[in-house]
Amino acid sequence: MENWIECRFVLTALFFLGMMNMYMMRANLSVAMVVMVDSKQIALSKNHTLAACNGVDDEDANYRTRETFNWDGPTRGWILGAFYYGYMTTQIIGAFLEHKFGGKIVFGGAVALSSVLSLITPTMARLGPWHLMATRVLLGVSQGPMYPVHHGMWGKWAPPLSRSKLISITMTGTNIGTALSYNLSGYLARHGFAGGWPSVFYVMGIIGLCWVVLWVMFAFDSPAKHPRISERERRYIEQSIGTSYQKDMPKIPWKGIFMSPIFWGLFIGHFCSNYGHYNLLTNLPSYIDQVFGLSIKDVLTENCITYWRNGLRSNGHFALAAIPFISLWFFTTLAGWIADTVRESKRLSTLNVRRILIVIAQFVPAVFLVAAGYLGCNPAAAILVVTLAAGFGGFATPGFKVNVCHVEIAPRYSGILYSLTNTFATISGQVVGPIAGYVTGNITDVREAWRIVYYVGATVSALGGVVVLATLRTDVQPWAQIEEDFYE
Repeated sequence: MENWIECRFVLTALFFLGMMNMYMMRANLSVAMVVMVDSKQIALSKNHTLAACNGVDDEDANYRTRETFNWDGPTRGWILGAFYYGYMTTQIIGAFLEHKFGGKIVFGGAVALSSVLSLITPTMARLGPWHLMATRVLLGVSQGPMYPVHHGMWGKWAPPLSRSKLISITMTGTNIGTALSYNLSGYLARHGFAGGWPSVFYVMGIIGLCWVVLWVMFAFDSPAKHPRISERERRYIEQSIGTSYQKDMPKIPWKGIFMSPIFWGLFIGHFCSNYGHYNLLTNLPSYIDQVFGLSIKDVLTENCITYWRNGLRSNGHFALAAIPFISLWFFTTLAGWIADTVRESKRLSTLNVRRILIVIAQFVPAVFLVAAGYLGCNPAAAILVVTLAAGFGGFATPGFKVNVCHVEIAPRYSGILYSLTNTFATISGQVVGPIAGYVTGNITDVREAWRIVYYVGATVSALGGVVVLATLRTDVQPWAQIEEDFYE
């Protein structure tokens, strides 16, 4: 393969598919949960109103009775949020392991362990909710090193002038993985083997293990360790990057970091931005199921014309739930291109470009989230509004997330800063599921309950925008400089 495609592009494809697999295994439970638990029957038993705009037909009801669990809203919320309790524990550890043992074994081992945990998930679910929660916590532990290892390996592989492009391509694997997970999970839940929903976890676990084989064959920690890389490409990468990454890292200025307002702005802003993303990732399938009552049998887009003509009735809520994440992928890519184009033209300073992106990313989605609670029984309008909220939220990625501002204010310590802010931001994933589960489980009108869920999301998003705008800087901070550095 390396004779046809240069090795850094092979690594790009492997990272894209690897991160896609990670997010497929992360997101699949959100879809499977709709089938694993008959939430409508639980709601009826508690005399809650069902604001289902489409009734569940007999075929769908019969399908749901194959194997379901009697888990109430709060229990489902804790199960959906369990992943993030494990995920936050290995962010910093992942960066250390990549530095000590190399990214190949750490990233490959993370996907392999995630795949095994996916394969045993149906068995754990049958043992009880606590067993399933433990499995999801371990899945989070296994995926925690994903971003630190990804950034660490690209530090050795990506030439500076290609870094944004290569990293952006690989990062979009997470959005594509979520969209694929929703659609594939919906199909398997209806037509899959082993009783439907268990096949969701079996298939994605097998896909992950197949990827591991490719990773072992074609991925290497650095150009110097690649046995088949051309001498031309190796020299180009190493001369472009230089050898600075091999020098001893100076002592980390912990006091300067924790006394810096911009660090705390990124710390809080990262949490608020992730809250919106995890709110959609975790709760969107349940929202479409509970509010609009779209049938599980309608999981495939069989006819696009009928799809729109019949008010989205010919498509299922899993395919619908994937649309916001496709929007997120598109808007994130578009925002990165716009930001680089404006900066290169020197029409705006880097600081003002970041400010504009943050305003769009944090305040515009807040408006759309509030509007989503007042659209009644119109699934087309609701999905459009949620899609726009997710899409504009993608402007946060080139705005201040994914190591952008971390690199600008502290190039030598950007990995440390990112691991700190992303660890705290992961807490948002722990709370969005329980919050939605508690609200929907204790308010009888399900539409009113989801309106409150979106109000909370809008408030958090706007708060993050205010904090980041108040503290944002794009110049290298004094505590991050050493004597031999020089910055233009």
